[in-house]
Order: sequence, then C-alpha cells, then structure tokens
Amino acid sequence: MTTDDTAPGVVVADLADTAFDLGTHLNGDAVERVVTASAIRRVIVDTEPDCVVVTGEAPDGAWRRGVDTVRAVDSTLPVVLVAPDGSERLAAAAVEADVAAYVNRAAESDPGGRLAAAVEAAVGQGSGDRPARSGSAAEDTRIDHYRTLVETAGDPMYVLDADGNLRLYNDAMAERVGYEDADLVGESVERFTTADSLATADAAIERLLANGGGTHETVEIDLLTAADERVPCEVSLAPVRDDDGAFTGSVGVIRDITDRRARERELERDKRIFETVPDVIFAVDADGIVETTNERASDVFGIDRADLIGRSYTDLLDADVVGREAVDRYLETIARLLDSDTDAPGRFEVTLTTPDGRDRTYEVHVTLRSIDGEFRGTVGVMRDITERTRREAELERQNERLERFASVVSHDLRNPLEVARGRLELARERGDDRHLEHVDSAIDRMETIVDDLLALARQGTAVQDTQLVRLDRIARSAWEVVDTGEATLTVASDCTVRADGSRLQQLFENCFRNSVEHGDNDATSSPVSVRVGLLADDGRPDGFYVEDDGPGIPADQRDQLFEYGTAGSDGGMGLGLAIVKDIVDAHDWRIRVADGTAGTGARFEITGVTVREQ
Repeated sequence: MTTDDTAPGVVVADLADTAFDLGTHLNGDAVERVVTASAIRRVIVDTEPDCVVVTGEAPDGAWRRGVDTVRAVDSTLPVVLVAPDGSERLAAAAVEADVAAYVNRAAESDPGGRLAAAVEAAVGQGSGDRPARSGSAAEDTRIDHYRTLVETAGDPMYVLDADGNLRLYNDAMAERVGYEDADLVGESVERFTTADSLATADAAIERLLANGGGTHETVEIDLLTAADERVPCEVSLAPVRDDDGAFTGSVGVIRDITDRRARERELERDKRIFETVPDVIFAVDADGIVETTNERASDVFGIDRADLIGRSYTDLLDADVVGREAVDRYLETIARLLDSDTDAPGRFEVTLTTPDGRDRTYEVHVTLRSIDGEFRGTVGVMRDITERTRREAELERQNERLERFASVVSHDLRNPLEVARGRLELARERGDDRHLEHVDSAIDRMETIVDDLLALARQGTAVQDTQLVRLDRIARSAWEVVDTGEATLTVASDCTVRADGSRLQQLFENCFRNSVEHGDNDATSSPVSVRVGLLADDGRPDGFYVEDDGPGIPADQRDQLFEYGTAGSDGGMGLGLAIVKDIVDAHDWRIRVADGTAGTGARFEITGVTVREQ
C-alpha cells in the first residue's frame, strides 16, 4: 500500500460519508478509502497500514464500530477520529474510545494541516518515538497516552491526574482561560474553576466510576479565567484508567455556553412574559390548529390550556368554546392580510361570553407567520377592552350631557326667566298683582328644570357597585318624595333586584312624576293609579314594570319619548324620561313602552334585570 519503504500507509474509513480528500493533506502517504466498518478488517489484514482515520459525527455513531473493528484486528494500530462538525460530547466519546487523536474540522482554520499533524503524531506515538515522561511510571504512561489526542483536538481539552492536578491541556484550553501554555501544568483544578463546579465534576466522575464502564458524562460548570472572569461552560468528562482499570485521572472537553445561557435567560424571560401578561396569546398553524397559548386563555374560554392546544378552531366552534362571530372575524382578518402588501397586524373587536356569564369585549391583533413567503399560520393577542369601551361610551354620554346642559341652560331656563322678568315689569308698571302669579309659575318651572339638571349631572357616574335591594321599598321611598297629590300606588311584588339603589329610586321618581303629571283621567276626573309589578320571561323573573291607568301614550310618540328635547306638558324640554333611559342603560337593562294591562294608560317595562323572588 505504501509508495516507498518509509512512508506509512493510511486507511480512511469514511463512515460519516464526508468524501474529505485526505490524499492532499498526508504528505504523500498512500491512502485507501473505505466506507463501511466491515471493509476495515479486510483492508487492515491485506495492507497492514500504519494508521486508520475514521470519520464520525454522533457520539454513538457508526465510527465506534469502526474503532472496535480496528481494535479486534490490531490493538496497537493508532486511530484518528475526524469530525466534520464536532462537539465536546463527541470529543469526550473519542477519549472513551481511546483513539490516538481527534480533529474537529469545524473548529480548525486549517483542518487539512491539523489532520496531517494528527496522523503523524499518532503514528509516532504508536511506534514508541515519544520520549519517556517524569513522574509515576504507570500514571505518566497512561496520561501521556492522551497527549496526542489533547494536542490535536480543536476543542478546549485537558487531562487531570488522580489528585485533580492539571497534567495536559491544549492551546484552545489555554486561550479560553487566559493563561500561557505552561502556566497551569501541575496546578490544582481549583485554580480555574469554582468550588461548586468542582463538586459537580467530582460527582460526575464518581458516578462514572461507580458504573464500572468507560462512559462519559456532561455537566455544566463555571471556568475562572486569569482575568477573574466567570465563564459558563459545559464539560464532557471521562475517567482515565490504567491497564488494571484503576482510576488515574480524568479528561475533560469544554464548550463555552455563554451565548446559550443568554438565550436561555431570554427564553425564560419571554416565557415569564408569555405566562404573566393579562392578554390571551395564541399561535395557530396554517390548518387552523392551536399550537400554543398561555394560561390566560383558560380563564377566557373556560377550558384547560392542554385541551385547547392541538384542536382546530372548527373543533372549538363545534364545542361552543368560541363563537361563530369570533371565528368569522378571525378568518376575515387573515384573508384581508393575505391580500394586502403590509406586514402590519390585523385588528378586530369581538364580544365573548366568559365562563362566569359576563359579556366582555376583546381587541384581537392577528399577525401572519410565513417562511419564504409561504403562509404558516398566525400569532394573535386578545386584550380585554371592556372597561376601556365602557369608559369611552361613558365619555360619549358625558359629552352628550354637556350639550344637553348647554341646550337647557340656553333655551329652557331662558324662557321662564324671560316670562318672569316681563311679568314682573308689568306688575311694577301697572300695579297688577295678577302678573305675579305668572312670575311664581315661571319660578316653579325653573326650579323643576334645575332639579332635572342636577339629576342629569348625577347620571355622569356610571353604575359600578350594585347590590340586592328590595323593589317594593325602593318604589315606596320614591313615591314619598314625589308630589303625587291624590294619586295612588300599588306595589305587587316584594322581590329583590340587583341594582344601584339610589339610581333605581331616581328611576321610579321620574316614572311616577310622569304618571302624575300626564296621567289624570279627564273622562272620569279621577286621580291616576300607579302600579309596580314583576315581569317574567318563560316563567322566570326578568324585570319589573311601572304602569298607570291614565290616557296612555300615542304609539307615534313612543319612539321619541326617551330622547332629550321631547316637549313636556308645559312646553319645556323633557328630561325626566330621558334620565330614566340613562339609568336603564347604565345598568345594562332594557326599557320599552306599552299600553297598560287594561288597554289604557302607559306601561314602562324594564327587562334584563337580575331578580330574586322572596
């Protein structure tokens, strides 16, 4: 196989299928390439090479079978392991396999030169050319066995003796810790690591020795550099044994994991953000399958997070976990984004009913996920904007009230004020006290308008704190503060309702005042009768009503009845029933006008109320 009497022959077992051209790097050595472990035996027997180069990738890859095959044919034949893209685990596995040298091509600026040097050193080591070393003969011989492996490795590597003193380390290790090539030889490992890291490594070696085999273990430690910097590292450890199997030291291969630790911290931070933000965050693939979401989704949809992940939106729709409106809006948003040229997220609002039965409004932001222009799904964020929406609605109502205030002050108060001023001047000029009666009436009108304005101002506070209150007690309290004359009140229910008691009484006051002022029966000249009772929907209490037996409200006037500006009986701007509507809206109730039960009179029905019968 050799080209002359002095050049060694090399067998390349390319078990990683790298097709690495070794012939140009081995100084004229005759090279024969094989690609299977079974072919190694035949070539070694036929050609008697001086070295075998085995390529390998995974720590437990096919290269191990190649090394075992070499050992079975000739236990003294040196083996060099070449890794196309190595790792500290593979380097530790090389120690375990007792190869003569290890070359990590990815870690070398000149992998061909490193390979040639490694083959030359391995052949020299196998021929016994290396001089003897001082120290314990058995220990030195065994540790020196690793010299070529350590020096040819591109990864930071070191060898400790049984007492934990540094015997060998390579240039990569020296560069990593910041010492000169010989500064650490003979020093304790404590010089370049922490006490906690040393305890971790010792425990790993003890586990390996207890196993009785030649396996390696990878642990995380901190290196201490010459500049007293702490560098997080991952070290793959393997014990060194003599021919009798006794422990004589250890070999370590180091990998700097500073960047990985930083990424892990970032991932942990992102995970904390992901789990603790009050918004729902979700990722859905291109087929509509939920890939992940945070725990907040469980609170919103009333289903465990584990039951959400892996299900399609159609499954969730069929199971009533999400509603049709939400799915339709989501799909519409995706279609719009796919048709647009912008990378900006889409946005829509949707109202969902939460597990506790409340309607909540959510703002949903949807961003497309794509790889090389291919749609891969979406990432979405759902934010509860219920309170914001309520504040915006309240602000809008307040702005409307300001406009109404301006209208009332500029128009309704000015009219009776002008009447009073004119009648007062006439009374002064003519001495006729009958004009003062009109002044008194105008003052009464202004007092009513002022009271209504104060009531309107109180509507600016949204209902925040509701409690169960007795409907009959609130109604009777309202009746007592209204000038009802000879009118009568009947309360047909003693149930409790959930409401703001003060605002509910104000509602009754305005309804009662409206009945008394407009409800006198001209045909019979009898005072109006007012009744308060309970409403039911399919047999379940759903609200209450206020009705009278007066002349009623024409059907063509009912649509405008609750609008600000509807004329009252005295020609002024009507505020009372508009205030009633505000109170109803503030409670999220509903109100409608109907005929009384006898076919006459006005009936106000308030529904959507939480009612508990006694």
